Amino acid sequence: MRTARKRPKTLRDFERRFPAVFRQYLALRDACDQSGPLEAKTRELIKIGIEVARKRHGGLIAHIDRAKAAGATSKEICQAMLLALPLVGFPDLLDAFVAAKKRLS
Repeated sequence: MRTARKRPKTLRDFERRFPAVFRQYLALRDACDQSGPLEAKTRELIKIGIEVARKRHGGLIAHIDRAKAAGATSKEICQAMLLALPLVGFPDLLDAFVAAKKRLS
């Protein structure tokens, strides 16, 4: 998991301004992660697909990093991104690959 130092500045600023809300958000996220049998790598690959669909490049990069830390390969990450293609369309998928390019090499 990221430490406070490694979080993006916007997130660190939010945490400083609303610490109780941020703690509750992390608790909700962790509860959702632990609510079933999926291991961390699979959860992160699913979140990558969601971030492609949402066009959230900051979240995409964060979940790519977390997926790699959980043992995902670049090929697995690319497939998770490709699975979004029929749902979001080719231009959005290409845009996501541009955002993720440095993390996939």
